[in-house]
Amino acid sequence: MSVEKKAEPTLQDTTRPAYTFWLPFLVLLSLTLATQLASVAYTSAHSFSAVFLPSTVALLVVTTPLVILGLWLGAKIGLGTPLLTALLSRSPGAGRQLLRNMLQAFWPGLLVGLFLWMLRIVSAQFLPPELPELGHRGVIGGLLVSISAAVGEEVWLRLGVMTILAWLILRVQGQSELRPKVAWSAIVIAALIFGVIHLPQLAAAGAATAIGITATMLGNMLVGIVCGWLFWQRGLIAAIVAHFSIDLVLHVLPALLG
Repeated sequence: MSVEKKAEPTLQDTTRPAYTFWLPFLVLLSLTLATQLASVAYTSAHSFSAVFLPSTVALLVVTTPLVILGLWLGAKIGLGTPLLTALLSRSPGAGRQLLRNMLQAFWPGLLVGLFLWMLRIVSAQFLPPELPELGHRGVIGGLLVSISAAVGEEVWLRLGVMTILAWLILRVQGQSELRPKVAWSAIVIAALIFGVIHLPQLAAAGAATAIGITATMLGNMLVGIVCGWLFWQRGLIAAIVAHFSIDLVLHVLPALLG
């Protein structure tokens, strides 16, 4: 009695909506929810049962439209998640490409993280004392925050906001090809927004002085520009890996060494 082998996806299969849209959508939505909720569960001062439902609803409201628009518009202008699509469709060579992209993104992120850490040390005397110390969440809390920020913020800001901005600029200009000038405009604007969304956290800590705001904006804009460039050149996974390696230096290493 013969046993039928499961057929490998054909080229036609990998271009179907299941591979190019719905599977990436479900993976990114689930991953964002899981990482954010894990971080909230560990770091929140409230019980997880009290914050689970409102956190889940808020995450769904923010993440769902950004992932949908990022995947849909990204496919039109050459941005998005090509490597994730290749991995989900089991395309030949996707695993090797994943390893290359991760290595190419990890080291730049590590260097940026070290640069920001050293900058924080040498400028400590000028920063507001209310600014939380790097690594203040501890090793596990820092690791969970690093993972959740890398996944969530790259899905929201790069796949979502940056892609939408690039598409809007192209629409205004009546173009369809993503040229460097348009890509850099979207990268910088998204990085600026990335800096702004960190200001409420700064204000909550009572550190929203002129120097505190400036340092927060510049540091996060640098991260946003590096991750934005990697998203443009290598895709979303590379941006996530770079962001994670930056945050690993800023949130985990100080806790380990402190």
